[in-house]
Amino acid sequence: MTHRKTLKNLTQFFGDGGNMPTSAQWRALLELPEEGPLAAVNFVKLRPQAVYASGENEPSRTGLEALMLYSEGSLPRVNAMGGSFLLQGLHQGAIIGAPTDLDLVIVGNFPSAQAYVSLFLDPDYRAAFMHRRAAVESWKAVLSTGVVG
Repeated sequence: MTHRKTLKNLTQFFGDGGNMPTSAQWRALLELPEEGPLAAVNFVKLRPQAVYASGENEPSRTGLEALMLYSEGSLPRVNAMGGSFLLQGLHQGAIIGAPTDLDLVIVGNFPSAQAYVSLFLDPDYRAAFMHRRAAVESWKAVLSTGVVG
């Protein structure tokens, strides 16, 4: 799949911005070197109550409960892409810089940018994604290439 087709696929499914990458951010990810490790540091603020899109017909649950459903579906897909999580923990506050209002910090490790992109293209990952969308008030991810561990 060419970068142009991949970009279109990603933005059509995940949208353009919000709690997901903008088109420019997706493009930058697609242009990273295909080889070499990639770390994703995620900063998450959950909704008190999950908000599902109309037609998803999900029972009422908290944002944390919805995120746990997302994790159940996405973790096997992360592993299938060669990824792993170095840390999934409760946010304890900023020690340097301005205070932050977050709930979770998640640090993922992937063997390459290509493996990370493949996760977002995976149909089983996408099936679990509705729970993340419902759970999250805000999500910020920062990428880093280079040696992990």
